[in-house]
Amino acid sequence: MVFLFTSEGATEGQPGKICDQVSDAVLDACVKDDESARVSCETCTKTGMVMLFGEITTSATVNYEAVIRTTLKEIGYDDPAKGLDYKTVNVIVAIEEQSPDVAQAVDAAKAEDFGASDQGIVFGYATDETPELMPLSHVLATRLAMRLAEIRKTKLLEWVRPDGKTQVTLEYEVEGGRLVPRRCHTIVVSTQHSESASRTPSATVLAVPGLQTATTLPPKPPPIILAP
Repeated sequence: MVFLFTSEGATEGQPGKICDQVSDAVLDACVKDDESARVSCETCTKTGMVMLFGEITTSATVNYEAVIRTTLKEIGYDDPAKGLDYKTVNVIVAIEEQSPDVAQAVDAAKAEDFGASDQGIVFGYATDETPELMPLSHVLATRLAMRLAEIRKTKLLEWVRPDGKTQVTLEYEVEGGRLVPRRCHTIVVSTQHSESASRTPSATVLAVPGLQTATTLPPKPPPIILAP
């Protein structure tokens, strides 16, 4: 049986990644001075706006607005033309203390008495397709996203902006119960860019050093080649 499997990568300036990094930075700021801090916060963002909301109980003094602006600066959002500017972005903070009902469930004296404050379902698996034990399509998409970020930060292409995504589709074949990647079917790289973006193809700058040798596929069909 032959089928296609697609994985996606994103740079740190992609909106979902912005939110992840802001929430992570808030958590880090809380536990830095209060190891027993209880942090349950979410972040949302839109053009010119970042909102932090949720429940946080901590003895630490945290300037949430400063944490948000610093994170945006580190990502590279420093100009309104990019959609966000850490200096002028509208920051909304809607934080209150953790619900007493939730606190009661997680503040038990004994570990066996702990209750659940939240729940979720996670899907994933390990595979021997790559040294990272991740699906090859995921590894390739992630490396391309990392390369796209590197191109922006080193100004190899000065018109590249922080928000970018990659997508890699591989053709797999089932052999003896194993899923074997056979060839690269599709590669998509998209990025936010300035008005001065060149229309000349620039695929060669996306070449990832060592990628071809690190991801050699079985002999049929030909191996993946990312750079022309």
